[in-house]
Amino acid sequence: MNALSPIDNQFIDGLKFCAFAYDLFEKIASDVDGVSRIRMRNSIVEKKLIEELLPICKYIQAKYRTGRYISVCWKSGNQNHDAEIIQSGAYIDQGYYHQQAFLEITSAVHPKDYLSRELLNKQGFAFSADGLKRQKDGSIKSEPIVHTNYVYIERFSEILLARIKDKASKRYPDHTTLIVCCCLDMLCTSEEWEYLRRCIEKSQQSHQFEEIYIYETTHEFSFSLWGSSSSNNFEYRTETIANNNEYPQP
Repeated sequence: MNALSPIDNQFIDGLKFCAFAYDLFEKIASDVDGVSRIRMRNSIVEKKLIEELLPICKYIQAKYRTGRYISVCWKSGNQNHDAEIIQSGAYIDQGYYHQQAFLEITSAVHPKDYLSRELLNKQGFAFSADGLKRQKDGSIKSEPIVHTNYVYIERFSEILLARIKDKASKRYPDHTTLIVCCCLDMLCTSEEWEYLRRCIEKSQQSHQFEEIYIYETTHEFSFSLWGSSSSNNFEYRTETIANNNEYPQP
């Protein structure tokens, strides 16, 4: 038994799932060493909370609405998905979303993200991950890095595409959504996020997912990539069918 046992492998209303995850986060953060545990993710509880539960919460809060009620079953095992969802309501009755679907979660982070978190934990600050280097004595050297224009966004787009490509090479159940949590190592403006979106869409990376939901953790910008099986999806239709004012309502 651990702190995640109450929600492991059982269906819970999506909003209650979010409340559980946020409450657990605050309980850990309030402990004497809580912030350090969250940064370093030394135990399975902190690791699963940050890397799986909170991204699921972000997705649920973005999708849960009148006419689309979502229950979540998060699973701690090694199955070919991280969570199963059951959806109900008018949008499901009208065929715009599947009653049963699945979630797979991954993170797109700089390869030196672990050094950044370690240095933050030790001294409270760190420069961009590009300027971090492990020294022979085990210490971490941190130097400021200058980026011009959208260069760092273009580099991050390669990291993001690599994560999508890796996940797309594996087999998942039908109607699986991939959730990608992006942890950029610099602040990102709305214009930069829009540029990232264009870079990813321009790549036309093939995948079998119903949706790839991509978001970043600071400002919580987000966008979605849609799979070929998403033609009846309400969000897909509203995003891609221009000048159509007859959208269905629940």
